[in-house]
Amino acid sequence: MNQEKCLKTTKTSFGWKRKANVISKKIEHFSAETVNNYENNEPIDWLSLLPKKPALSLEDPIVKSARLKNEGIVLAEADRFWEAIKKWDDAIQLNPKDEKIFEMKSQALTSVGEIEPAIETAKITVSLAPTWWVGHQTLGRALANKGEIRMALKSFSRAIHLNPLDKELWEEDLLWAKSLVDKLLNRDMGDLEPMLEHDCSSISESNSDDSDESFT
Repeated sequence: MNQEKCLKTTKTSFGWKRKANVISKKIEHFSAETVNNYENNEPIDWLSLLPKKPALSLEDPIVKSARLKNEGIVLAEADRFWEAIKKWDDAIQLNPKDEKIFEMKSQALTSVGEIEPAIETAKITVSLAPTWWVGHQTLGRALANKGEIRMALKSFSRAIHLNPLDKELWEEDLLWAKSLVDKLLNRDMGDLEPMLEHDCSSISESNSDDSDESFT
């Protein structure tokens, strides 16, 4: 133990000497007041003479990203979506592989009516985590808000394939999208009926004219 203490003392002494040599020029510029204080045996803060180093951030990028993500969640829950998006953008800069940040950002963008960016952000989510059903659900909802119901239906179907026991996916997403598709089909058929009737009438009149001409 005594040998260890001696070694530690020697290292400390050597380190201090090196620092003392670095600041030796500053000692020459002590003010008269400082010298008088020293002569009067008043303590001098030698550490204050060392050159100041810039403060370094000790927060790990991943840890900081997680903190920003959680701050964004708090803001989003308070319906402060743009502020939440800003937090998540900063978090993504630090950790661009976190699919959950992209997924939440897509939800927030949908909430503020930024549908195209919401779709693109949801697509990034799906590319980062293809087997995460939540990403497909969020993409489907963004697509549905744009009116791309058939594409939304495909995304919801993928989400259900990955998580078939989720009741919300079946009732609020898949069946809802399917009902919209059915309405679109019925509307399209309704638009086609007058056109078909008109075409049939035209064909009938044409045939009648041809018949009259054949008897003349």
